[in-house]
This record gives sequence, structure tokens and C-alpha cells, in this order.
Amino acid sequence: MAKKSTTSKVTDVTDISASATIALPKPVVKINPGIQQVHDHLVMEGFRPAIDSDGSIGFKCEGWKIYIDAYDGEAGYRMYSCVFSELDMSDRTYAITAANTISATRRCVKAMVTDTNNVWITYETFCADVPEYTRTLNRAAEYVISACREYREEFRRICVPMTIN
Repeated sequence: MAKKSTTSKVTDVTDISASATIALPKPVVKINPGIQQVHDHLVMEGFRPAIDSDGSIGFKCEGWKIYIDAYDGEAGYRMYSCVFSELDMSDRTYAITAANTISATRRCVKAMVTDTNNVWITYETFCADVPEYTRTLNRAAEYVISACREYREEFRRICVPMTIN
């Protein structure tokens, strides 16, 4: 019978928590196949989209940051943009009034004020497939951007009272 070695092999283990630079593995993001096709379409259109860690697409259009994500299990997409982030609490009533005005007067888009006083404009749609959605993508981006601009104008109109002499 062969004698088992009693010496153990020691490997150099560096304490990762003490390291100033830690190379963490990139999380694996499960990308919706439809989102990947929308991403590819945006690249072909000349945009520079990026897929975020949560699986949504982010890209710039006319100076606005626009995001797109897919509904789980359904053939629908949501495009959205942040108009204002972290408004003062004193402006919340004005923000909600402007959001209601935009939502009531505009087609296809909704304006909402979140509990953290962020204002978002969304465009939601259900499509049979990705090619159908990509045909309407440019028009949807125009709606979102024009609604963002209109929201800002409405918010300023409400916030700054006019004085008539």
C-alpha cells in the first residue's frame, strides 16, 4: 500500500476584500430576443444604443435619453424618457397638474410623476412582432420627445404666474 503524503500543498490566496481593485464578474443578463432585434434596428438607423443590466435599451435621440423595454410574455414595448428628476416637493402639485394636462391632450403618451418626484413620459404599444414595432419606432420617439418638450413648457406656464398690466 502506498503511503499517503501528509504534507498539504499551500496555494497563495489573496484576500479579495483587502484589494483596492476587485475584478468582479459581469452579471449575465438574460436579453429578450425582441429587445436584441430592436437594438440591432437602432444600430442600423444610426443610433448608439446600449443594453442596460436590467435588459432595457438606452439611447440618445435629439438630446434626450430614451429607454425601451419589453413586456414579459407579451408582444408589447414601452418607450420612456425622464423629463425632470427629483423636483422640489413644493413643485409636486405643479408637476402633477402638468402631467394630467399632457396625458389628457396627447395621444399615445402618458406623463407620470413618481413618488420620488421624477417625471416620466411613456409610450406603450402592443405589436404582433418586432418588425411591426420597428416600423413605428421613429414615430414613437418623436412622440416621446415632443411630449417631453411640451411637458416642460406646460410646467413652466403653471409654475410662473403671468401678470397682466
